[in-house]
Amino acid sequence: MKQSIEYFLAQARHISDASPALQIHGVLFNTTIGIVATGTIYGHKSARDGSHIRTSLIVGAHTVNGFHVVETKAGSNYLLARIGPSKTFRDQWRMLQEHLGTNDRALAELPKSDFSTFDPGFMLARQPTRTAGFIR
Repeated sequence: MKQSIEYFLAQARHISDASPALQIHGVLFNTTIGIVATGTIYGHKSARDGSHIRTSLIVGAHTVNGFHVVETKAGSNYLLARIGPSKTFRDQWRMLQEHLGTNDRALAELPKSDFSTFDPGFMLARQPTRTAGFIR
């Protein structure tokens, strides 16, 4: 059964009201996800309903009350609608979650650098003088 646009917009409002930290900025229909999401947008304050958009980089993927929500680098959250139980979407969602999980682990395990803090005078160090005929 296909739900109406109004149904998904109401769900987005419900999620936003229930969780102030997870404000939904729009509903994406017929979504394709990878490192970004593309789809037809509804309920976004700066995009015309029914226009096709591509989000910024996806940095988070959540399931809230059975709905899939992606968080973008620009700080927007989109509820994904009319994705159905298709194998393609399930594969895309799984790969996205694996990618984000791998990045989270990699960032947590970054080696600490001896140069993580610099003396204020570090950038003011003098450059060696050049000799005539020196070619870089």
